[in-house]
Amino acid sequence: MERKSPHLTNSRPGHIDRRSLLDLFKYAASGLTVAAWAQEAKGTHPASARVLDQLKTRFTFQISVDVATLPQGLGVASAALKGGVHIVEMGTPLLKNEGVANVVPAFRKQFPNALLLADMKTMDGGASEARGVYAGGGNIVDFLALAGVDTAKAVCAVRDEFRRNGSELPRLAFADILVPHQGPAAQAAVVALRMLEAGVDAVGIHLQSDARRASPKLIENDYLGETARAIFERVGKSAPVQVVGGLHGAQAKRLAAAGLRAFVISGNLGQPDTVTRYNLPPDQIERLIAGFIAEVSSAK
Repeated sequence: MERKSPHLTNSRPGHIDRRSLLDLFKYAASGLTVAAWAQEAKGTHPASARVLDQLKTRFTFQISVDVATLPQGLGVASAALKGGVHIVEMGTPLLKNEGVANVVPAFRKQFPNALLLADMKTMDGGASEARGVYAGGGNIVDFLALAGVDTAKAVCAVRDEFRRNGSELPRLAFADILVPHQGPAAQAAVVALRMLEAGVDAVGIHLQSDARRASPKLIENDYLGETARAIFERVGKSAPVQVVGGLHGAQAKRLAAAGLRAFVISGNLGQPDTVTRYNLPPDQIERLIAGFIAEVSSAK
């Protein structure tokens, strides 16, 4: 069982500890679409409004556990939690290699108090894939916005079903907007709006790993940052906008200064290169993640 680490405090403006975030999620009854945000804020679903407010306004960090085996995945996740992450992402390679029915319950057992996200890369069959994640104890289903509005609604319908059944676990749906495929920035912003109108709780702007390895200039030219800022300007007042795609500390800090608050740490562990570092000793993983979080959270 993972040794519990000291929780981060709220001593820094805009920061939230993992326990507070999870406690807020436990009260959630349903999510918000853009159209429902005002109604939610007025008290129809106040707990859900508080949850989304935390994700929008206070720094949250997620680790992508993109490894091939369950033992390594649990080890990386444990080190990342000790380093201060709030959300553990069960990565697509892990879910495909080891299976959703094995990975999700194992992570829930090992980390009973963690927020668990399944990066499903779903393009079809959204309802059945979401059901498998939620039934195993997962909190968040992350599907591809490329799948379209019908898949978004199917995932959200299952999310709502699990919420109605009274589970104490939070149940959320995130739409992952892959760029450059869904670019340019203006087009990606329209996709984000459509996903939110379909009922998802948050959107992610994701610079595809194959694309950034094939064209390093996408990182060097801040393509991800430009697109993330465009999406944030369009929908950031209504829903959380998460950023993922090999970010290093300086890039994420610039986005934080622009108002974004949700960041995903990839295999480079926040370093300014494309080197995957999951094989590092746990204490080094913890140190690198803690350093990334500290750097980004210091943004003015």
